Amino acid sequence: MLNQSAEYALRAVLHLSTLPQGETTAASDIAQHTRVPLHYLQKILRLLTRAGLLTARRGTGGGFTLAIPGEQISILQVLEVCDASPQRIESCPLGIEGHTQLCPLHHLIDQQIANSERVFANTTIADLRNASTDLLPLCSSKKDSGRGVCIHRDSKISEN
Repeated sequence: MLNQSAEYALRAVLHLSTLPQGETTAASDIAQHTRVPLHYLQKILRLLTRAGLLTARRGTGGGFTLAIPGEQISILQVLEVCDASPQRIESCPLGIEGHTQLCPLHHLIDQQIANSERVFANTTIADLRNASTDLLPLCSSKKDSGRGVCIHRDSKISEN
């Protein structure tokens, strides 16, 4: 459902939301914590910065930080930056003449897309970060095995 850029952008923004407010971190650190290839991540971080979701600081001690608190960043905002927001059906996708309104099937599909859009618009990065589960939606790489490691809130680690 989401393109790879959107997935990576969500991981990056979510990771940055776990840092103390105003603390910057290098793209390489974000890449390591989110398991996103650095070269690809740098492009995404530039998009997020241009969109006003991140602040970038160059030089020694530089890096990236959230421009606004995670409580004010919706999932939909991040998806829109990556051109991955749910696409509503406005006219017959089959191009059938005479279909001036959506048929029942396409209307149902459009309703579900609208529901997804609402959920993404009403869910913030902070909602994901603070979800009541013991499994955080972040992964870091385990250097000795090369496998993904999911981090639990109680500091237990389980391999994927």
